[in-house]
Amino acid sequence: MEDMTRDLFLEFKYLSNLQTNDQQNRLAFLVAKAQEKKNEYTYDLWESDGLKHKKCVSLKTKSSFLFESEHTLLFAYEKTKAEEKRVKDEKYTIYYRYNIQTEKLEKAYEFPFPATIVKVLKGQLLLKSMLTSEQHHLYLDQQELRKKFIQQDKDNQLYEDINEIPFYFNGSGHIANKRQQLFLYDIEIKTIKPLVDPDFNVGIVKISEDLKHIYYTGSEMKGIKRLTTHIFSYHIDTHETDILYHEDDCSVSNLYLINHHIIVAGTDMKDFGINQNPDFFVLKHKKLELLTIYRGSIGNSVGSDVRLGEGKKDVVIGDKLFFIATVDDHTEIHSLDLNGTIKMEFQFNGALDSLCYANQQFYAIGQYRQKLQEMYQLHMEENKQLQLTRFNQSIMKNRYVASPKEIIVKGQNHVVKGFILYPKDFKPNQKYPAILDIHGGPKTVYGKIYYHEMQYWANLGYFVCYANPRGSDGKGDAFADIRGKYGTIDYDDLMAFTDQVIAKTPQIDTKNFYVTGGSYGGFMTNWIVGHTDRFKAAVTQRSISNWLSFHGTSDIGFYFSKDQTAGHPLTDMDLLYEQSPIKYTKQVKTPLLFIHSDNDYRCPIEQAMQFFTLLKEQGLDTKFIWFKGETHELSRSGKPQARRKRLTEITTWFQSHQS
Repeated sequence: MEDMTRDLFLEFKYLSNLQTNDQQNRLAFLVAKAQEKKNEYTYDLWESDGLKHKKCVSLKTKSSFLFESEHTLLFAYEKTKAEEKRVKDEKYTIYYRYNIQTEKLEKAYEFPFPATIVKVLKGQLLLKSMLTSEQHHLYLDQQELRKKFIQQDKDNQLYEDINEIPFYFNGSGHIANKRQQLFLYDIEIKTIKPLVDPDFNVGIVKISEDLKHIYYTGSEMKGIKRLTTHIFSYHIDTHETDILYHEDDCSVSNLYLINHHIIVAGTDMKDFGINQNPDFFVLKHKKLELLTIYRGSIGNSVGSDVRLGEGKKDVVIGDKLFFIATVDDHTEIHSLDLNGTIKMEFQFNGALDSLCYANQQFYAIGQYRQKLQEMYQLHMEENKQLQLTRFNQSIMKNRYVASPKEIIVKGQNHVVKGFILYPKDFKPNQKYPAILDIHGGPKTVYGKIYYHEMQYWANLGYFVCYANPRGSDGKGDAFADIRGKYGTIDYDDLMAFTDQVIAKTPQIDTKNFYVTGGSYGGFMTNWIVGHTDRFKAAVTQRSISNWLSFHGTSDIGFYFSKDQTAGHPLTDMDLLYEQSPIKYTKQVKTPLLFIHSDNDYRCPIEQAMQFFTLLKEQGLDTKFIWFKGETHELSRSGKPQARRKRLTEITTWFQSHQS
C-alpha cells in the first residue's frame, strides 16, 4: 500500500460550480488542477447529460462560466496575447462562446470595463462589476478620454484614499470606495445601462423565471458597512425600480423566488448576534412576514482542504425550495414549501458542495465519506447516491486512508463529537505521537470527510484527532454561541475531548502530543499554550492573538470582535484583553511555530507579529513563517508551492520536537 504523500494534493482534481441550462437537460461544471511549476490552478470546463461527461475547453486560470442557451456556454477568456493585453492593460472583458454540439469556440462579447455576465436575458445581458465611482469612465468616455483615465487610474495605484470601513477584504484586496454594480448590456446596439447609483452596493441578485424582474439586495455605503440590507426589484420592460423592503432590521442571507413569491432567509441577530441562524420570511406589501422558524445552518460549513471554488446550494422546483444544510457533522438536503413546512429530504454521509436539478433528477458535487470530490446523482426517495464521475479514483487507489473513529464527550447539558484517525500500519502494542487539529470559524464543523493534512500525518505515523466543541456549527444557535466566552467553554470541551482520546487510545504517546489550528483554531492554539503545558509543541496558523488590535485591522473586525467578545476597545478594554492570548504570554512554555500570510486581511499578520515578538523576547523556542502574497485561504486555496511549504513546515516542527 502506497503512502499518502505531502504533495499528492498536486494531483487531486477539484470540482466546482455545477450548473444546468434553463431547459434543465444539460449540466456543466469545472475541474481544477494544481500547476506546480507555474504555481497556479487551471480550470477545465466540462459538460454532461447526466450520464456521459466531456471536456469542453481549458479556461486557463479563469473559474467562472454560465449557460447562454440550451447548447452554448459563455466564459471570460483570452485566446491571443493581444486579447490578454487588452484585458490586462486596457481594462476590457472578453467573453467567448462554446457550442456543445459543434464543439466550436468563438468570440461572443467584449465589454469596456471589468465585468461578469450574471444572466442572459431577452436581447440583453445582466452584468455585474466592482467599480469605484470614477471607474465608470471606462464605459462612459470616448476612446481618447478613456485612455487618459486608464493612465490616471494606474498612477493612482500608488496609494489608497480611505474614508470607510471595511477598506480591504480578504481575497479581494483594497475595496474602499468600490461598489458592486449592476448593468444591462443591449446585445444588438452594444449600449451599457447602469441599474443602480454609483454609491450603491449590490449584494444578492436573483432573476424571475419569466426574465422580466431583477431582484437584488443592497444599500448605499455611508462610511460603515451595514450588516442589514434592503431589497429591491427592477422591471426590465418598464425600467422601473421598486424598493420592496427598506427597514434596517434584517441580515439577509439569501433570496428565493418560489412561484411568484419572494422568500427571504434572514435574521434580526437579536438572540445570538451575527452568527444567528436564519428563519424564512415571505416578502409581502413591503413587509417580512414570518413563514417558518428554521434556525438551522443553511449551506455547507463542513471544513475541507481539498475543494476549490463554489457552487449553487439550492434549487427551486415547482412550489418547493430544496437547499443544502449542515447538520451535526454532515450535510443534508432540506425542503421548504409555501406553507412553511420544512422536511429533511436527503442525508449525505459527507459534504455536498453544490446542487442542481436536471433531467428530473438531483445532481451534486460532494465529498462522500473519505473520497475526494466527485459528481453524484441523488435518489431522494431511497436516500442513495450514484457516483457519476471518477476523476480522483485512480489517485487514491492502493493508498492508506484512515477511517475516522468517533469519540463522544458528554457534558452536563451538551455532547461534543470528535474523531480520531489511526496511523498507517498501526500496531496495538506500540506507542505513537498524536496531533490535535482545531477547526476555524468557530462556526464551522469537522466531518467524516477527507482532510489531506490529517491523512498525511496519519500516513507518517501520527494519531490525528479533531472535534466540534461548543462554538461549532450544525447543532443550533445555543451550541454555537460562545460570545464573550472564547477560551472558556470551548477550551474545556477541547481539553475534555483530548482526555477522552487518551483514555480510549492507550497507544498514544502523551509525551509527544501536538496541537495546531487555523483562524479560530489558531486563536485556540494560542490560548491553549498559555493555559496548559500538556502539548509538546504547537503550530498556530492565521491566528488571533489580540482582540484589541484585531478590531481595527481585520476586514470584519469592526463588527466581529465586538459581537464575539461582547465588548468594544473604547469601553471594554480589560474585557477584550482578558480574552486575548497575548495576556498570557508569560505562562507560555510550549514551543510555538507561527504560520501567517501578509495578504491575510481576515486575521491580519500583525496578530502573529505581536505574539511572536513577545515570545521571542522571553527566549521561548519559536519561529515565524511569513508567506508573501497569500491570503487567509492559504491552507485551502493558497498557491501550490505555498501550500506545500506550509505543510512541510508544520510537519517538520512536530518532528523536530519529538523525543
